[in-house]
Amino acid sequence: MIPAKNHRLRSIGFALLLLSSQHLALASGPARDAASAPTVSTQNIVDLTHTLTPEFPYIPVPGITFPFKATPIATIPTMGVAANKWEIHEHLGTQIDAPSHFVDGGTPLDQMPVRNFIAPLAVIDIRDRARRDADASVTVDDILAWEAKYGRLPAGAAVFMYSGWEERIHDAAAFINAEGPTAAGELEPTMHFPGFSPEATAFLASERDVVGIGVDTLSLDPGKDKQYRAHKSWLAAGKWGVECVANLGKVPASGATVFVGATKVGGATGGPVRLIATFPSAAQSAIAPTLTADRLVGNWKSPAPESAGPGAFTTREFQFSRDRWRVEARFYGDQAARTPLFAFVAEGPYALQDTSSQVEGANDAVFSFDRKTLTLLTSDPATLRRFGFDGCGLKEGTPTDISANGCSFFAPIAHCQQEHDLVQLEGDDLRLGMRPADRNMCAPAKRPKALGAPLVRLAGTGEPS
Repeated sequence: MIPAKNHRLRSIGFALLLLSSQHLALASGPARDAASAPTVSTQNIVDLTHTLTPEFPYIPVPGITFPFKATPIATIPTMGVAANKWEIHEHLGTQIDAPSHFVDGGTPLDQMPVRNFIAPLAVIDIRDRARRDADASVTVDDILAWEAKYGRLPAGAAVFMYSGWEERIHDAAAFINAEGPTAAGELEPTMHFPGFSPEATAFLASERDVVGIGVDTLSLDPGKDKQYRAHKSWLAAGKWGVECVANLGKVPASGATVFVGATKVGGATGGPVRLIATFPSAAQSAIAPTLTADRLVGNWKSPAPESAGPGAFTTREFQFSRDRWRVEARFYGDQAARTPLFAFVAEGPYALQDTSSQVEGANDAVFSFDRKTLTLLTSDPATLRRFGFDGCGLKEGTPTDISANGCSFFAPIAHCQQEHDLVQLEGDDLRLGMRPADRNMCAPAKRPKALGAPLVRLAGTGEPS
């Protein structure tokens, strides 16, 4: 993050040479005995870096910060070579803070020990808390809980916060999450996003051998902390911090190594970084189950008709955007789906919540309604009587809006404005909660206790890049 000065860099270039073999031993400074040198696996490689574009969020400081801009200064058609001019300050995108960023006389980025840019990675998952409280922070208790599960933080480690805030990256206003315009006399607005507590950074600096910390938000501090207490206590210890880290849900909580490809500009207080994590396949079991709206985006359908009671079968197709859902359930009189009866459609906003305390690997979710329709797909009057539709004014082939009044066992929206459900995503299989016998999921206590049949992702509707 940047609360004050900026630097425009005419050019920034760096390279990280990494993948020369499946495993490599790390050694720098004094020679190490081969048996004691740590081994790094490159069986799995994850890019922890966001692509920097003019739309990338940044802390708005009037007259100081500004968006990234790239302008062509040479093109292949005109000059036979392509090159761009960058307009940038040091603290944009996935970037690093050096001690000199907050400490007068602190070490600038180009003078930090290179050995500290390769580190065992510990990922502390606070997503559940961050969903409930945008001001959540990594605490000393979180660190001790991680150690209780995985062992003491390794020497020379980097500790990264995984809050799930990355899900907002496509919406700059939501990612910054400011209360409003900057108040008179203040340098920047009051923001709300997770970070490290100053007690946690002080603990890591004094009680553990940690070289750097990282966050998936704009600042090492929670957004509301305008005193930057975590920044100051951490950077004063000669450590580095990285911000706007990507893809932490794709690396294990323990067992990975992070490579920090820091720029080397004389006197820099920070700069863009290319973060890369590597880990052995054996560590994959420590990857936290991650469910984000981005991963749900697409269309999901029943692979085959499912039983919906005596003599009735249904197929379900769900459509998810990042903030809305839609389901079309088509009902048939036979398992081969040759005798269509009716189709029910519901849609509205949705929200993913905490990991489920009832079903392992699932998340709680709330699906809200703002429209329901029912379409009769047969002219058989017996179908109307069988399902109690004869008083609903349905016409074959014509969708009827039942949002206000409902129809038979389909309740009006006012009677149940949202349903409390389960969501589990494994590969291209999506499972929602198994609806209870009374069909009532209108309160948290009525949330299903088991998962239903899987839905499969339809081709061409995969999660966005």
